[in-house]
Amino acid sequence: MAILTDAPRVTSARLASARWPARGTWQVAVRVLAPLGALAVEGWPALLGALLVQEGGLRLAQRLTSTRHQRFAANLFLAAYALRFAIVLPTHYFHKLANGNGALYRDDYTNDLVGEWLVRIAHGEVPTAIFAGHQYLLSSAYTYLLMGIYTLFGYAPLLPKLLNVGLAGLCAVLAFEIARRVFSVRVATLTAVGMAVLPSLIVWSVATLKETLVLFASLVALRVLQFLCDADRRDARTWDVIVVLLGVTVLLLDLRSSSAYIVITLLLLLVLGRSRVRLRAWQIGLAGVAVGGLLIGSALVVREHASNRPISAALEDLALQIRHRRAQEASGATSQLRSETDLPSLEDSPLPSQVEAASDTTPFSLSADVIDPLGYALLAPTPWQAQSTQELAASAEMAVWDVLLVGSFFAWRARPRQPMFALGLIAYGVANWLILAAVEGNVGNLLRHRLMLDPVLLMLGLAGLRWIWFRLRTELPAQERHYPQDEGGP
Repeated sequence: MAILTDAPRVTSARLASARWPARGTWQVAVRVLAPLGALAVEGWPALLGALLVQEGGLRLAQRLTSTRHQRFAANLFLAAYALRFAIVLPTHYFHKLANGNGALYRDDYTNDLVGEWLVRIAHGEVPTAIFAGHQYLLSSAYTYLLMGIYTLFGYAPLLPKLLNVGLAGLCAVLAFEIARRVFSVRVATLTAVGMAVLPSLIVWSVATLKETLVLFASLVALRVLQFLCDADRRDARTWDVIVVLLGVTVLLLDLRSSSAYIVITLLLLLVLGRSRVRLRAWQIGLAGVAVGGLLIGSALVVREHASNRPISAALEDLALQIRHRRAQEASGATSQLRSETDLPSLEDSPLPSQVEAASDTTPFSLSADVIDPLGYALLAPTPWQAQSTQELAASAEMAVWDVLLVGSFFAWRARPRQPMFALGLIAYGVANWLILAAVEGNVGNLLRHRLMLDPVLLMLGLAGLRWIWFRLRTELPAQERHYPQDEGGP
């Protein structure tokens, strides 16, 4: 990751100091108490895993940023790590007493269970088999990552959570570095604090879920694209960075293909923007639409050949799936997964089949099929939409989300240092918003997948809010100075 930094050469004394940037009392306490806590909860494998994640993440956090910011990056990583570790240990212990593996959510339990089953199958335990409802997990690299962890350390369900905790700390460092280069150090510092303490970012990083890994890979891809925006074509690091981008894109294709398509589109637009051909703004926008159409068309053609169905049928399936997701949300369905045998028949007992069958007979409506999903993906959950205590708590965070959303409209007025990358960052956020509007049908999954939008909204929103603050602070004194003159002057 050092290839992404432009750190100058430093003396041996400064280098020795940079190797151990976290030497304060609380930093040492975190680095000592966290492994001991893992040892007390789950034994020696957890202790070894905690040390590897903690010390490896700390070294990597320093290499993700320049030399002058290494101390802050290390402290940021340890702070985010300590906060999540303080949540993981007690919740894992109490849930382990109840279900045996410490899972917090249903998907959390399923991922852990399938990872353990794969280890048993590899050891030749014939009675062990993967249930039909869980076979979709076998196509995900995250499942085999869990299998590898349990193979090396034994069955220790705390370890995947600790890995996500470490990745969450690195995500905060990456967001700091991206925001620092595109806006300013103050915006980057506030962004880093938000990445460390925002509840929606904490909740998914303390469970055995792939969301934090997807976020980490996406931020690495954005950081690589940011480097390529200003890199010299003759720079020796350019090809190394391209290899890193290829690796994270392949990983995203497995974990979440939509994020990989967004990264590929941004790369193509970046190549077009840095080409010798100078285009106007409307031409760049038209080229972006053409590139997006090419990617979507290619995906539809691949699906047509893979399923032997015409493109029109694929579009109908996509529209029908979107309608089904909306119908499930309106009916309060607890699951948005459809099996092949779940036919839209009113005679079937599952609720999703009934609401999907009803949605098929409902005529198309612009407000219900277009406007409502877009608003839902951007503004939900509101307090009146909450159906549980957890959702009500999540709606409280929307006050911060809405303020950042308003501030993001003024982010361009903050004059980003990298205009091309700032446009790409905005395009990345808009694309994720449209995808969420199209595919998410319940609040739980909406909050999980909107994780991709949190760093972008923090960067853009805080930059816009900072511009508004300085604009008001410079205008108010001027009004006060002119007020007496306007009142009693000639």
